[in-house]
Amino acid sequence: AEADHNNVWLMSDQGRLLAASRGLDRLEQQLEDQGFFRVHRRFLVNLNRIREVEQGFKGALFLHTDTRTHESIPVARRHVADVRLALDLQAHG
Repeated sequence: AEADHNNVWLMSDQGRLLAASRGLDRLEQQLEDQGFFRVHRRFLVNLNRIREVEQGFKGALFLHTDTRTHESIPVARRHVADVRLALDLQAHG
């Protein structure tokens, strides 16, 4: 899910859909028990749909999904440690 002002867009196997919920915070509360995880102020991801984790510059992380469009989602620095734990990734270095 990606927040764009008050609209929330869902990337799914059917393409990009406008969510009924307004605001990512509300959607996060509704989906947190379903394997969704807040990785950025603008992004909420389904951890079960992550196919690749890319290590970026200065410890940055990017998540790549297994959707048709293979979304690349940035992980905010303040969420990197939590995402690593959620995906059971070991820190390197």
